[in-house]
Amino acid sequence: MGRAMAVLFALAWAAAGGSIPTDGEALFRECDFKAAARSFERALTKEPGKARLHFWLGKSYARMAETSGPFSARRNARKAQAHLETAARLDPGNREFLMELFEFYVDSPEYFEGGLSRATAMLDRLGPDDGGPGTPSRIVADARKEYNGPGWAMRKGLLRVSAALGYLVP
Repeated sequence: MGRAMAVLFALAWAAAGGSIPTDGEALFRECDFKAAARSFERALTKEPGKARLHFWLGKSYARMAETSGPFSARRNARKAQAHLETAARLDPGNREFLMELFEFYVDSPEYFEGGLSRATAMLDRLGPDDGGPGTPSRIVADARKEYNGPGWAMRKGLLRVSAALGYLVP
């Protein structure tokens, strides 16, 4: 039923004079992140320099990393990182792309080193803020507290071991 609605939406959009959007966004909204990623990958073969496709593909891989098991989470996170960085590089003034990449860095320190440092480096690109709740500078400060100490070191170690095993298991 959901895919039928996506197709009808695409046809209605095209009839209204717009271009037919990829069904990837509809699949993403339906939380079918794997199918959404496949859709965006197909679209990227036709338009490899389109920032918005990299953005949505990165978001799809990020959600797959969040919802998958420890064996594939790290691999999906790496793919998310690559595509979100590409989107931000191709369209550096797009705040939506920058914020998604920033939040990915903050939320993914278990997948790769330097995420919080990268998020901190992005603060200038995101513009000034007052340090209040929900602002980028506060988000980084809160994340530094959360991802610090012996409890985090143990959790991170367990996640890294399971991720390494994930690379060995097909």
